[in-house]
Amino acid sequence: MNRPIIALMVSTADQDTMMAVNKDYLNAIWNAGGIGVVLPYTEDREQLKEFAENFDGFLFCGGVDIDPSYYGEEIKPETKNICSIRDSFEYAMFHECFPTNKPILGICRGEQVINVFLGGTLHQHIDGHVQAEARHKQTHHVTVNKCSMLHRLLDKEEIMTNSFHHQCVKKLGKGLICDAVSEDGYIEAYHSDEHPFCLGVQWHPESYHKTCETSSKIFAAFINACK
Repeated sequence: MNRPIIALMVSTADQDTMMAVNKDYLNAIWNAGGIGVVLPYTEDREQLKEFAENFDGFLFCGGVDIDPSYYGEEIKPETKNICSIRDSFEYAMFHECFPTNKPILGICRGEQVINVFLGGTLHQHIDGHVQAEARHKQTHHVTVNKCSMLHRLLDKEEIMTNSFHHQCVKKLGKGLICDAVSEDGYIEAYHSDEHPFCLGVQWHPESYHKTCETSSKIFAAFINACK
């Protein structure tokens, strides 16, 4: 099998010397037909350009809160654990890879940062979206908008997801269209109408990609677009 190579934007264990990634991301990519590669943080413009040129797709993973200065707000007490080096790397990497029109998938923090990098804003804190159950448990009801990209991928108007976030999209960024909302009206997914495949989901489909058809379809669509 000729597997596309997917670049992962992940967390750091100690502000730059060690990278940290949940193996579920890598396994979900592999099971969908791709190979995941973790990118090191860098400010080298030439290295960033080579990343954009040589990888087939880009996955922005979950993690800590983005600095609200990226969307023009002061830090509120509920915003915690900001990683400035990750923010600056992902900002630079996104603006290199987005213009290539290569597929992009954002998960949780990844969905949030893509929105911010396209000019959107976030709710710095919402209640009731961090479940107590294990990561593979689907406890959160989400309504999928008809005629959206996500609806075309899943062929469903209602799905159950997990939920592990305290921030979420407030104003959508340039070119982004809402694909799904939570029961309390918050944006849970979007796609870009200015890009062939740029999809963001607020939940963590990688956590149950082997046991849930909706999750496996998201990764299958992403990897197929990368081929």
